[in-house]
Amino acid sequence: SSGINAEYGGFSTGQITENLEQFAVHMVDKNFWHFIQVVVRFCLVFGIGMSVSVQLIVVTDIFEKELFKPGRLSQDNLFWKQNVLRSAVTLIGLSLAASGISFGHMVSLTGAFSGTLMQFLFPAACYLKCFKNTLHTAERVGMWIIVVFGTVFGCLATYVTLQEML
Repeated sequence: SSGINAEYGGFSTGQITENLEQFAVHMVDKNFWHFIQVVVRFCLVFGIGMSVSVQLIVVTDIFEKELFKPGRLSQDNLFWKQNVLRSAVTLIGLSLAASGISFGHMVSLTGAFSGTLMQFLFPAACYLKCFKNTLHTAERVGMWIIVVFGTVFGCLATYVTLQEML
């Protein structure tokens, strides 16, 4: 940001679309800059929206495996059910991106939610499940501390991010 400020002075802000608005004020052909601004906003919404489903692919995959285990939900048309779930995640990401949320907030929300799951909860839960018969009490306690820590701070990080967004 400081490099941008040094180059463009007061004409720059944190959002590229806001920068385009400020440049358009000083241009003769404002229709061209308006068109460029629409194209840039579309590209940003599409890029941010689609990246959410990519960032959440591990979480979605684990959720699918648990949701579609034999005996939980019907295995009929499993391919389509999984695609509907993935499409819903993508549509939620596109909706959030189109709502005007800043990229920083979007990354923060994704990291607070899925980062906590992938870094704290899933590894500890897998370890507890895979080695449940061979773990000593101290190891179990350590894993549960990680699970509790991850849950508390993941919820806290998600809450703080949502508060900043609102």
